Amino acid sequence: MIEMRDVSKQYRGKGSRGRSVTFDAVKQVSLTLRSDVRYALVGESGSGKSTLARLLMAIDPPTSGEILFDGASVWEMHPRELRKKRAEYQMVLQNASGSLDPRRSVYDSIAEPIRCLTNLDRSEEREKVLALAERMKLSAAQLERLPHELSGGQLKRVCMARAMSVSPKFIVFDEAVSGLDVTVRKQILDLILQLKDDGLDGYLFITHDIDAALYLADHIFVMKDGEIVERMEHAASYADFRHDYSRLLIESLPPKWPGASSNETGFIG
Repeated sequence: MIEMRDVSKQYRGKGSRGRSVTFDAVKQVSLTLRSDVRYALVGESGSGKSTLARLLMAIDPPTSGEILFDGASVWEMHPRELRKKRAEYQMVLQNASGSLDPRRSVYDSIAEPIRCLTNLDRSEEREKVLALAERMKLSAAQLERLPHELSGGQLKRVCMARAMSVSPKFIVFDEAVSGLDVTVRKQILDLILQLKDDGLDGYLFITHDIDAALYLADHIFVMKDGEIVERMEHAASYADFRHDYSRLLIESLPPKWPGASSNETGFIG
């Protein structure tokens, strides 16, 4: 379980007149993510979603507030203890190519967390990497390639396999399908759904796409200007969103098909 208690994150920058100003990326957010639930976080670019993800995964420290993994305060953990926790809580970054070492083969990229966070020998490592590749529909030949030799959808699969390589109980997916065409997006989202059957307890899917959130999640959070403005359990359609900002996001969606109701989602199909 991951818990945030009144967490804020501020950055320093320059204002219009060159003066130093403080920018609030996340403002006093409190939430609890259980490992048996599928969550989604929805918001526009710049709403604070990715900053929240980095805070949740203990990549960046908060300016104020507290983050807990299984009841223990993350930033009070001994580095060795936090390293062990990182095997249980993984993240798939938005920029798939940027998160992989361009000099390492796909096989080595997937195997790296296994080597750093587990005690598997090389035979066990290879068995696990090959099993993950098969699950993610990556061929043996693709495992020997470098990241730049793969398509965007294939790179997303590599990052998912890498995150799953240490058998985590929770994964944060940060805009995991952005920039992909509709067919590939659907394939990746279906793979994420299948991860629950492959031993993943829960996940947080971060997106600007309400349709994808409805397709993947049991619980949905909506974020605006660094704050959670709406929380929903078991949302099933556009009609379940009540906050003015949520309705604005829905109204800004492109038409799905001629004659579609404003309460229907157009993603699934």
